[in-house]
Amino acid sequence: MAQRMFPDLKASLDDIPDVALPRDWGWNFMDCDAWIVCADAAQGAVVPLKPVAYYVRDLAQRYVPAAFASGLDHIFWRRQDHAFRLWRQADCVFASQISTCDDISGYAGVRRDRIVQAPQLRPGSTISAREDCQSIDLLWLAEPYAGHDPAVGLEAIRILRSEGVEAKITVCGEQAYGFAPDDGQVTLAATPPWARRAAKSISCETVSDERGLVRALSRAKLVWSSALADAEGEGLLRAAQAKTPFIGLRYPQAESLARELGVKAYFYDRSEAGLVADALKAALSETARTSEAAQPRRADAEDWSSIVERLWRAPGA
Repeated sequence: MAQRMFPDLKASLDDIPDVALPRDWGWNFMDCDAWIVCADAAQGAVVPLKPVAYYVRDLAQRYVPAAFASGLDHIFWRRQDHAFRLWRQADCVFASQISTCDDISGYAGVRRDRIVQAPQLRPGSTISAREDCQSIDLLWLAEPYAGHDPAVGLEAIRILRSEGVEAKITVCGEQAYGFAPDDGQVTLAATPPWARRAAKSISCETVSDERGLVRALSRAKLVWSSALADAEGEGLLRAAQAKTPFIGLRYPQAESLARELGVKAYFYDRSEAGLVADALKAALSETARTSEAAQPRRADAEDWSSIVERLWRAPGA
């Protein structure tokens, strides 16, 4: 049908039964010279009615396929194949990470001479810690859907609580209310009962804009992102902005970005509750030790032997 509607279409749509078009069928976008499309393999083939440059945030499905599809016969893989076919016909495909450019070539099959590396996103202006508010030991950046693996995150917190970790943990996001025991029926229903109880031990901070997120970051000592696909590294960028260490899933883009930004990172190799809990515990313990060491030593906290030694020290010694 798309071929009949747009007979001048240069791209081949052979054997692609379903395609994506702008909501107005493209009419309002025909007076421009080119399109920049934020490419999402899950959307399938986006019909290039004009010369197109595809912007690819990441191809994390290559590393964490379970976050995108439940099995090999899932519709995601068919849509991905259709998307890749149009990417290969495009004039340009670009990404901000060199490792993502490698994936566009090696995984999606786009020719190297059509791939461009764009400048890396940078952290926003740094955030000063607020002294007038109760601090957050661990700020968990998450949303209540599969891409953030909320069930594994809550199970990791349950493990921490069972091991005596009493850190103040706050989950923060546009739909953070989905983690609240009273409001998060859908999210918590998909979580095992024993992990569901962990939701009662954390705070939920729903933010609707940048200002709200910055206020939360200004109180954080650690930033954790449970996102399974975040090659642009928003969690890492937020940690750099707040000048805190970061905890998250290990994959090539995250590691290279952490090195580039100089962010101390605690990575876990797979999104498994035990591995996540270990990384969180290590980060919390080290941050607590660092904070303790940075505090000025009070005279009344000194040991008696040092006080006696000063009292009895000979004049001029």
